[in-house]
Amino acid sequence: MTKYLNPEFVSRSFKRLSSRKRTGKTHLERTSALMYFLAIDATCKHFNVNSLDLNPNSLEGKNNRKQVELEFTKLVLVEKSQDSLKQVIELGKIDIGGTNPEKRISSNFFTVPLKKASGQKEPYYYPRRPSAPLLKMGPTATDKKWGIKYHEDWSSNFPVLLSEIKDPTPTLDLAIFVCRDCGFDDKAIEIFSDISEQIRKRFTKEMADYWISKIDKEKIMARHIEEPFVSQYASFASLNKGDLTSLTRYEQMKKSELIDRILSLEKILDENKIEY
Repeated sequence: MTKYLNPEFVSRSFKRLSSRKRTGKTHLERTSALMYFLAIDATCKHFNVNSLDLNPNSLEGKNNRKQVELEFTKLVLVEKSQDSLKQVIELGKIDIGGTNPEKRISSNFFTVPLKKASGQKEPYYYPRRPSAPLLKMGPTATDKKWGIKYHEDWSSNFPVLLSEIKDPTPTLDLAIFVCRDCGFDDKAIEIFSDISEQIRKRFTKEMADYWISKIDKEKIMARHIEEPFVSQYASFASLNKGDLTSLTRYEQMKKSELIDRILSLEKILDENKIEY
């Protein structure tokens, strides 16, 4: 019998990945860069390579792009039905609706930094902000116009993308979130070794070795590990209703509901003689 991660356990870890700051876009931007990097690494694992050619006009490039889109979707898509789409745009929060993940990475990552890199004479490093690149792109850096490779300092720069997270076990909680849909052996009882096994199955040896070494250092601080496994799969998304962003909730309103809401807010402002 296959075991799965307890959705309540996943939910606790996911919330711990929230930013310590209440405002700003830094955590959102770093989440995007992190998910793109992990999708690239998982694709390299899938094809057993250490670099990718993402040429949109070649068969190899098209296949590589499709695999990157698939890996990215597996990372950020939380729940999908005929009427609803729940995905992660910023770690620690769940968004309802929005652009499908495969289109998100195509329009954001493929169309902006990758395309820009393809026409540059100088090496193009990603992400540009913060100045802690994980990837390098473009003809000068990779010998291919649409090439993408690991930056030499990716492992030392990786923690920078997690520096906004408020909890002391970010790599462990990230692994739990990433492995939320994985099936575990029915004999699984020790979360650290079982999560490590899943990481090795999904990511390159270099990435897995690095990630697991970080998890090992966080074990002593992992005090939220309770009942990690269940016998029946369930999505953790239903437990995180409070993490939906207000912007997303308004986007899901019908036009009439939104108008009523605006009028109600305007009435409150008028009654309190607040200019707007």
